[in-house]
Amino acid sequence: MAVSFHVCSDSFPSRLHPQAGHVVEKLACLRSSEEASTSSSSSICQILDNIQELHESLEKLIRLPVT
Repeated sequence: MAVSFHVCSDSFPSRLHPQAGHVVEKLACLRSSEEASTSSSSSICQILDNIQELHESLEKLIRLPVT
């Protein structure tokens, strides 16, 4: 007796959406600035700028239409 079954698979895009790539880039910037972190005011300002840019990128990504 032959066993028959049907397999379903999800199809995911092979590349990230450009906005998702931007979020990944900003996370990498934060990680590298954290590793090289000093307590100078300029490095703190740079980290805060990176956090703000990450927040804006995430907001844009969340607001993308679902297809």
